[in-house]
Amino acid sequence: MIYGKIWLVVKPTVGIPLFLGAVAVSSFAVHYMLLTHTTWLPKYLEGGMKKTALIAAPETTAAAPPTTLLAAAPATK
Repeated sequence: MIYGKIWLVVKPTVGIPLFLGAVAVSSFAVHYMLLTHTTWLPKYLEGGMKKTALIAAPETTAAAPPTTLLAAAPATK
């Protein structure tokens, strides 16, 4: 461990909770600042309004093939 000698100065029962508390406070502060100083994050977390594109129907359509089939007469010899 790089900083192993720190525990000779600070007891682990004090240092570990102090370190974890500092991490929790700084994380809370960062998230609070993001929520209060940005406009996009609250909208993102709420789900925001969905933007949908309108698709216009084509104005001209190709002629459809005939739906009736004509049977060819059988060939006679």
